[in-house]
Amino acid sequence: MQAGGRVDPEAGRERTMTEGEWMACADPQKMLEFLRGRASERKLRLFAIACCRHFWTATNSEEMALASVAEMFADGEADERLLAEARRQAQSGCSNRHPFLSWDARSTALRAGYDAVLAALRAGPDPPVREAARSLLVSAYWTGPLGYDRASTNARYGAREAERFRQAATLRCIFGNPFRPIRIAPAWLTWHGGLPVSMARRMYDARDFSDMPVLADALEESGCQDQDILGHCRSGGEHVRGCWVIDLLLGKS
Repeated sequence: MQAGGRVDPEAGRERTMTEGEWMACADPQKMLEFLRGRASERKLRLFAIACCRHFWTATNSEEMALASVAEMFADGEADERLLAEARRQAQSGCSNRHPFLSWDARSTALRAGYDAVLAALRAGPDPPVREAARSLLVSAYWTGPLGYDRASTNARYGAREAERFRQAATLRCIFGNPFRPIRIAPAWLTWHGGLPVSMARRMYDARDFSDMPVLADALEESGCQDQDILGHCRSGGEHVRGCWVIDLLLGKS
């Protein structure tokens, strides 16, 4: 049974993955299939949005604004009027304002990118994040080096594989290790007047996670000895909204 009382149409088909497979997996589609029925709508949307943000960093603020609306939607802060306007902008967004791409690559890459952000903006309890992730693999391929020689084709495949690895890492940032549920001790939340929580809130609001190692130090001083939490904060990898440690501290799911 899914959120909102919907029945998962594939509930009868067992989706298995071992802990080792999850931690080593480089196929985001397999990971998303495993998460079906196990993950919250909010976290799934935030995964799709994080992928979109990575793609849109090469463009301008209008596309980033669409990602911001999608984040507000995920957190229950966007009304239907705002959503409808964002969807309208995304649907009409494939324009000719990106001269760094040739005409054929531009149309393909941008259409895939807008398809992904539209998926994140789509209402309903089952956001089509698998489609969003696949669309961005297409975008990664078509924004690679232009041309039709063997070296260029290999570079395009390399860009697509790099995007696949990045998406898998983003899924682990958001969902952590599903095989090891972790609880937050109340003492960690109240240490130094709630400093760890205020740090988490600031990073979440600003989308700036550069202080994750500092957060690890604060949690350790508060009494946290959980190596999964401390290791994730100090991993040096990219963190995004929905990061499982930040969500634990903020009471989000």
